[in-house]
Amino acid sequence: MAQDTAPVTYSMTEDSLVKQRFIDRYENVFMTKVPTRHMFKVGLEFYPLGRFEFGGSGMQAGWLTAGYEFKLTPSVSLGANIKTTGGWISSSGWRGNLAASFQGRWYFDMNRRIAEGRSANNFSGNYLAVIAANNWDNYYANRMKIGVEFGLQRRFLNNGILDFAAGVYYHDNPHSYTTGYRKINNFEISTRTTLGFAFGDWKRAGTMPVCDVFRCDDVVHSQWKVFWPTIKISHITSVSLGLAYERKLGNSPVSINTQISGDYLRMAFTSLFNSEVYKSNFSQFRSSVQARYYFLQKRSIRKGRGGNNLSGFYAGPAADYVYFHDSNYISKRHLGTGFTYGYQQTLFRNAFIDISGTQSWNLIRNQPGTKRMGSFKVGFGLTF
Repeated sequence: MAQDTAPVTYSMTEDSLVKQRFIDRYENVFMTKVPTRHMFKVGLEFYPLGRFEFGGSGMQAGWLTAGYEFKLTPSVSLGANIKTTGGWISSSGWRGNLAASFQGRWYFDMNRRIAEGRSANNFSGNYLAVIAANNWDNYYANRMKIGVEFGLQRRFLNNGILDFAAGVYYHDNPHSYTTGYRKINNFEISTRTTLGFAFGDWKRAGTMPVCDVFRCDDVVHSQWKVFWPTIKISHITSVSLGLAYERKLGNSPVSINTQISGDYLRMAFTSLFNSEVYKSNFSQFRSSVQARYYFLQKRSIRKGRGGNNLSGFYAGPAADYVYFHDSNYISKRHLGTGFTYGYQQTLFRNAFIDISGTQSWNLIRNQPGTKRMGSFKVGFGLTF
């Protein structure tokens, strides 16, 4: 046998292909790699109202808000906001609130994310903030507030923005000059949510992953919906919670939506005249069953603009039951039928927004209050 003695040599050559980097869905949607130092914001801020009425749609006030935020360093920013809420009353003119605030934010994980290559210097991140605010309304000429907040702010697509925050605040107005009562404390713990649009110095992307946000083509036959809680703890304590379950009828554009919600409100004041403490408690339970017809869904599927899911414009019949109890007055009940209408949209992976209105006529006789009950609300939360 003869052995092959031919030499064998090995060599390595460097790959000439440029290393590619793939942007994941989260990064593409929330623009985490887009540098930003200046940002204008406009939108709606939802804040605990501190009161509610029989059959009301919740205890949140919607503020129109506008603000500006700029970066001093990658992890520190300064900002200013103005906001207003209210309405026009024919007999009295405009009645509402105007507020202005200044805040400093520390994006505490921004430097680490930049060092790890997971973020650029921008405004999408978690933060701690110091805030100082002043409020003017029809009853108090000047109401100062200072506090600290923990929040999560996210920019999405070219011009969207979300901001969730919870904070501890101190108010310097202990008296109610129109009613003769003093608050039992000046501290407050509360939550707020802001949805809106942002404009700044970033480069706009030409093609945006809209369906990564709205989950256009997903097939969804049923989902649980947990509404984002509204919480305020102070001399006025309020809590509002909600849960819903929605299920499609086969593959049709019709679903059955069942929903329950609970509101609780407690007010405590001390009289300026005799130091007596006055307390009031209010509670409300509300349940409803709705048949929702997503009337544009078939056309959207046919044109390739949507999937067989639980997103879109809807309308349909509804029935609801409301029980309201006031510790100072009699209880009220409403068992009614009517209709509902609105727009629901699934966002990202486990979020949703539901803008809805209802009209219902009470079937129970001899109940205090109006026979017809109407509401309009903006609900948002998580889906499962």
